[in-house]
Amino acid sequence: MHSVIAKLRGYAQDGLQNTRGEFGQLLSLTPLSVKLDEDPTPLEPYELATLRSAFLRQEDVGKKVALLRCTNDQYLLLGVVE
Repeated sequence: MHSVIAKLRGYAQDGLQNTRGEFGQLLSLTPLSVKLDEDPTPLEPYELATLRSAFLRQEDVGKKVALLRCTNDQYLLLGVVE
């Protein structure tokens, strides 16, 4: 039991260390596309996931968005930065 808890703690700690905040520009909604501030290549739709609460509208295209880079090299789109 102790070894299982230690392993889970290690996974959680690794996930926290490898997750970081990013900012980018929303390029389009369909297909979903974001260009990160630090990377000239836009993210592909398969690299992006969105929160249900991150309700994006057509008026948001071109605006700055906040994302979290996850350990699986996917990005969680949190929403538009106000």
